[in-house]
Parts: sequence; C-alpha cells; structure tokens
Amino acid sequence: MKKILYLVLVAIFFASCSSKQPKFELEVNIQNNASLLNKKFVVTQIVDGSTIFSDTFKIKKDRFVLDIPFQCPAMMNISIVQSNVNNVLMAAEKGRIVLNIDGTNTNFGGSPLNDRLQAFNNAKDSVFELFRQIDKEYEIIFGDPKSTPQMKEELRERRMMLLTQNTDRIIAFIKENIDNPVGEYFFRNNYIIYGSQRKTELAKFATEKLKKEFGIK
Repeated sequence: MKKILYLVLVAIFFASCSSKQPKFELEVNIQNNASLLNKKFVVTQIVDGSTIFSDTFKIKKDRFVLDIPFQCPAMMNISIVQSNVNNVLMAAEKGRIVLNIDGTNTNFGGSPLNDRLQAFNNAKDSVFELFRQIDKEYEIIFGDPKSTPQMKEELRERRMMLLTQNTDRIIAFIKENIDNPVGEYFFRNNYIIYGSQRKTELAKFATEKLKKEFGIK
C-alpha cells in the first residue's frame, strides 16, 4: 500500500511540473555547533501541499554542498535529527542556495525566493520580540495591585494593534508571492485559520488553483 501511495505521489509530482529534471545546489555552513556532526540532515520538498521528495544525508563536516534534484520550484523543509535545528522552511529553486547555521540560529539566501523569505523571517522575529515585550508588561501590570483599568486596557489595545499590523504584513507578503510556491504555502497555512474578514481579503487575489482548492467563488 505504501509503495502504491509513493508511486501515486510521484505521478502527481511529474504531472504538476515540467518533464525536465534540474538540480539545485544546497550549501550548508555550520558554526558554533559541533554537536551536529554525524547527525542526519533531512531534506523534504513539498509541491501543492504534498511531499514529493525526501532524502537524508549524514553530516560529516561543518561545510558541505548537496546536489538535490527537483522538477519545479517547490517548498523545502530542512531538519537535523535530534537537534534544535528543525523545520527550516526554504524554497527549492535552481541555482545555489546557502544555509548558514550558527549555533541553533539559521539564515539562508542565494536565490530570489529565499532572499525574499529570509527578509520576511527577519521582520517576523522583530514582531515576535515586540510581542514578548508586551507580554512582560502584562505580567508586571496585571500583577501590580496599583495598576488601573485604563493601564490594562491600553496594553490590550497595543497588543491588538500589533496583531492587526502583523496580519496585514502576512497578507501583503502572500499577495506579493501568490504566483510562486512561497505565496501558495503561506496562503494554505493562513486561509484556514483566519476569520471571515481576512479570508475575504485573501480571496480577492487567490489564483484559480487556490480558489478551486478552497472552494472560493
């Protein structure tokens, strides 16, 4: 049964992409984390929400280059087994893609979609830091008997405003990338969790493929 399922996924993969089989190079540089040596480096590619390629490589040195086959631009997930480097989302596209691992921190680039995705991640980290700061203020204000209802309400409003701005940022990113695998991936992962108003915003620029997938009229 598993073999049949695999063959079906392969058939879908070849049907959805071109008949050519290009490769891309994935350069991996590891710093300040010798514990990753001899661990398993797992590369998975995803097309239209389905896994179509997965391979595992043993890490033998702190810098290595992999030649990875792919049929068309896809999403790529990188994980290192039994480590804190997990689920690094990247784009698989022709050329050389560089993944830098410094300790447990990662950054990547080298191709148009990955440069764009890394810039988005950098902004996300900044937003999350703002959320952490607000959460710390929550602990202080809500634990202080001298705090007033107005102080608490102002903090709630700041958090809601930040949440709205972050959602706006995500939707803008999806719109800018709706014609590539990055935009499609973020559309799929966010459309299902957003409320009706945000769904309406996304539906306005959804591709015909996504409209059919989500039953958008």
